[in-house]
Amino acid sequence: MNELSYVSVEEAIPLSGLRVAYSRGVPGPWGVGARAVLEYKDIPFVAVTQAIAEPNEALQRWTGQASAPVAVYNDEKPRASWAEIIVLAERLAPQRPLIPRDEDDRATMFGVGHEICGEDGFGWNVRLMMMEARGRDPSSLLVKRYDSGGGFAYAQARTNIILAMLARRLEAQRARGSNYLVGDALSAIDFYWTAFSHLLRGFPAHICEMPDWYRGLGDLVMAHLDPVPEILFEHRDRILRDHMRCPFKF
Repeated sequence: MNELSYVSVEEAIPLSGLRVAYSRGVPGPWGVGARAVLEYKDIPFVAVTQAIAEPNEALQRWTGQASAPVAVYNDEKPRASWAEIIVLAERLAPQRPLIPRDEDDRATMFGVGHEICGEDGFGWNVRLMMMEARGRDPSSLLVKRYDSGGGFAYAQARTNIILAMLARRLEAQRARGSNYLVGDALSAIDFYWTAFSHLLRGFPAHICEMPDWYRGLGDLVMAHLDPVPEILFEHRDRILRDHMRCPFKF
């Protein structure tokens, strides 16, 4: 089992090298994506505890970020966004590239990445759908973070649109002989789609341990979506099998 060994924020601060805060015990999609990128590149890091849906005051004071993941390398600025973490990883281990060398493919990768990971993207809108389906608590830290004011119907429509776009892209890539979302080689966004896909269909238990309540959230969302093209899960299963260190646990 590829399991993380955590330290506290206070223990992490005086350390050198790369320290990354993850939501302990829960495979949050942004965290799964970041971890997959770092492990593929064999970049050593120290895992730092972040408690899901808690204030995390110590982490906030250190990084300006209460949620996870957030990465700190030596005395450099904290990196909290998915794109910042990818760029940092590429600099630390360029010998195993995950950003396309071709500028058009690079722009495409970061554009597709935004639709999966960024504000108003797949992850944001699935989180909103989950919170609406479970009963919205206006005081929840997660509601305050992800609510863009569009409501359930908007989140549902955006999620369907993004999934259809990703399926079309994979079908076009397959037709030209590529197994990847962008270009002809593995890129960071293949890992990030794999990470985010489990918001719809949880990773099998033999791949990733997670709480039962978390594994079941995808069912709440799938019930309100158009049929999700199977090619999206075929892609994630191939990335899990061929490129990720499995089984894993947070």
